[in-house]
Parts: sequence; structure tokens; C-alpha cells
Amino acid sequence: MLKVSEELLTKSKIADALGTNPMRVTRFIERNKINAVKKEGKRELFKLTDFNALKKELNEPEAKKEAQSHAFSKDDYILTLKKQLEDQQKQFDEVLKSKDETIDSLKETIATSKHAYEDMKDQLTVKDNQITALTKLTNNAQTLNLVDKDPKRLQSAQGNAETSNEKSSSDEKADSRPTERPKKKHWWQFY
Repeated sequence: MLKVSEELLTKSKIADALGTNPMRVTRFIERNKINAVKKEGKRELFKLTDFNALKKELNEPEAKKEAQSHAFSKDDYILTLKKQLEDQQKQFDEVLKSKDETIDSLKETIATSKHAYEDMKDQLTVKDNQITALTKLTNNAQTLNLVDKDPKRLQSAQGNAETSNEKSSSDEKADSRPTERPKKKHWWQFY
């Protein structure tokens, strides 16, 4: 133990001198409203003589039992830390498992999206073919409509239809011989 003198000590030095922990000294200071004699920065300095009551309290057998019941050994701390590390490892493993499940779910979503994209491309191709066929039908309907209005134009309409058929057949066969195309007539030229 330190010499009892008018020397100023910190809470931890007083705890060392009395053989207790600094927390107990802090509680004693708060309970008895002991003011620091001097402050050096954040450190508070006290006289050891102000803690005679605490010294008596510590020497009582009940106080010793209570202090021992609150004290932790190094082994207890090590076991507590090991338990905390095991808990953290379990949490980490759960996070990794969750991350892997999320990645698998995202991969499935991407595969589904690719399949949907391919279906949309196929539907667009079908739509384009339908539009082409509808355009041909519309042209034929317009030609027939014009023929109904002016029967004299039937022969020219048949000539136009034959040339359009020849064009489509020549496109399919890729015939290399040149064909003469009649001058294209617009709808207003039929009247």
C-alpha cells in the first residue's frame, strides 16, 4: 500500500492503494459527494485520507464477499469473448448464406428476363410479318376499290397486279434478266 499522506491521487491509484477496482471508488465518490482537490486536464485528483470510510467498508467481511461476487476472472472474460466470437461467426455465416441465396435469386431473375426478351423478339418478328401481309392486302383492296369505281381501269389494274406479282416472284427467284417496269400511277391519276 501507498503511504498515507497529503499526496494527491487519481481514482485508479486510490483503487490500487485500497485493493479494489476504480469503479467502486467512483461510486463511493458519487455516493459521498466528494469533490476533487485538483484537476489536471480531465484527470481529477483526490486525497487518500478522504477514502478512510471506503477503506473500513472494504475491510468488512460482507464487503469482501460482495466484491468477490462482482469480480470477473480472466478466464471468465476469455470465455465470454469466445462466446461472443462464436455468435459473431454464426451471424457472419448467416449473412453469407443469405447473400448466396440473393445471388441465386438474381440469377434466376436474369434467366427469366432473357427468356422473356427472346419471346418478345419472336413476337416482334411475327408482328412485322403480319404488318407486311396486311400492307399487301391493303394495296390489293385499294386496287379492287378503284376498279369497282372505274371498270375501264381493270386492265391497267391487272397489269399492275401482274407486275407486282412478277416483282415478288423475281425477288424470290433472284432472276438476273432485266424487266421493264411500267411507270407507277398514283391514285389521283386514275380519275
